[in-house]
Amino acid sequence: MILFHLFYDINLFKQIPWYENFIINSVWQISIAASFFIISGVTSSLLDRRKNIKRGIILNIIGLLITLVTYFFAREIMIIFGVMNGLGMCMLITGLIQDKIKNLNTNIWSTLMLILYICTYNIQSGTVLFGKIEITEELYNLNLFPLGLPSLNFTSEDYFGFIPWIFIYLFGFFIGRKLIENNFYGKYGKGNILSEIGKRSLAIYVLHQPLLYLLVIWIFEKI
Repeated sequence: MILFHLFYDINLFKQIPWYENFIINSVWQISIAASFFIISGVTSSLLDRRKNIKRGIILNIIGLLITLVTYFFAREIMIIFGVMNGLGMCMLITGLIQDKIKNLNTNIWSTLMLILYICTYNIQSGTVLFGKIEITEELYNLNLFPLGLPSLNFTSEDYFGFIPWIFIYLFGFFIGRKLIENNFYGKYGKGNILSEIGKRSLAIYVLHQPLLYLLVIWIFEKI
């Protein structure tokens, strides 16, 4: 993720030919984002509803601050409902419903969530089920971008609507419940380097992009 954003920032100042490649811009980016939501979903399965709701509120506040900062100081890369808001909404909703869903069949529901994520991935472009079903334009005219239904005039450098990302998040939640059912943490424990990084993932995510952006600006000013 950090490496991807470093090349993204460099590409803003000096075009990197291979960066525009489909695999780089799509597959790499999607895999980073999806893994981030899955890991967050797994983490949510270990927390009670109050902690998930609290984390969701905090992330949404951080997301709003990022929007304000980019609006006033970096409007060319303004972020509206970016990954912080996307994750925050998923955490908030999961916290509200987790007591109702935590005992569901993890195999069935994790599979269903993954299928729904794949089928609705292009919803912001107006279609679902791999372009086979078009969604009425009237919904998009309402600019319901938090839900994943942005208008044609909506622009954001980083955008994660509630749909489809809630589905991959809940996929992670049910995978986490499956790990608990199989006593994964009892067998392998929680105290390892990955868990330590996970505890600091929010700070790493929030800080790495502005620091990288400032670093790249400084380097190109010196060149």
